[in-house]
Amino acid sequence: MKIRKILSLAFASTLLFNVACSDDNDIVIDNPPKGAYENGVLISNEGGFSSPTSEVSFVSNDFGTVENKLYSRNNNNEILGSVLQTIGFSGDNAYLVSNVPNKIDIVNRYSFKKQATVTSNLDNPRYITFSGNQYYVTNNNFGTMVKKLNVYNTNNNSFVKSINFDRLAEKVVEANGSIVVQTDGITYETTPPYNELPTGYTITIVKPSTNTVDKVVTLPSNGIIRDLISYNGSAYVLASSSTNSYIYKINASAGTFTTTSITGIPKVLKLRIDANKFYFADSSNKIYSMNLDSSTPSTAIVTTPGNLYGFNVIDGKIFASDASYTADSKVYIYNAANGSVLKSFNTGIATNGFYKN
Repeated sequence: MKIRKILSLAFASTLLFNVACSDDNDIVIDNPPKGAYENGVLISNEGGFSSPTSEVSFVSNDFGTVENKLYSRNNNNEILGSVLQTIGFSGDNAYLVSNVPNKIDIVNRYSFKKQATVTSNLDNPRYITFSGNQYYVTNNNFGTMVKKLNVYNTNNNSFVKSINFDRLAEKVVEANGSIVVQTDGITYETTPPYNELPTGYTITIVKPSTNTVDKVVTLPSNGIIRDLISYNGSAYVLASSSTNSYIYKINASAGTFTTTSITGIPKVLKLRIDANKFYFADSSNKIYSMNLDSSTPSTAIVTTPGNLYGFNVIDGKIFASDASYTADSKVYIYNAANGSVLKSFNTGIATNGFYKN
């Protein structure tokens, strides 16, 4: 009888051990959430030039959460600055580039807790991109005529060097291992009515391995260079005139380009690509789409209200801001397929950008 009890206990223990092992094998551990702002879109609010009102907003992918003043809320009410120009991303960090007051605040992109602030050698910083363990920041001071590309090390944020340009240092992107810089764009007549003028038609390609200028691409003298973006290893430059607009696809390795003419649609100002489609907005707030291999745009998907300032297309949704420079801006999210309004809400002063997080 005692022997039978001992055997029964041994069998039960073996069975329990086997069940426990089987359960362990079946357990699936999901990745824990990285932070409150992981699944959504970050929104940059430029702020007022003469007042420190720059900030960042957030909308979740399901539109259920809208939050303003991310930076101050997560950093002990610290003021970000006066002019937040753009946001760039590397790993878990977001880089907030402010050309007033000449700094880059680095935050965790998911919690928005500040990690560091960079001020070294900045002079009206504009745009940022990344390659390997370096990041590249354009500086364009229209008063002192400083036009340069600064290089920093991502490991310790140390300044590496500056590369100077003749006319402009505006948008900058990484494309197929090269750094592509918009070194021409727009200026204005010095007397009324202050008409727009092109500064020239150059795009400069920098080699990250040496941080030197590799090539200068001169585009056709059509209109004014308006925008520069990167998609699937190529850089795309937008230029437009009072009659037509043009998209130039840059092969950074070869220093060559191909042209897509958008005939009959003048003054296209902003260009984005989503799911192999161009999306572009003109000076009358009309937004169009066009396949990458086509030269025939759609009829306007939507005409946005007010002052179209911030613009992007993310995962089939058009994000557009009606920007105010003295009060809250308003953001509209549209279905990119049919232009229907999916969501609208208030953000901050001078909303100028949307970034998938």
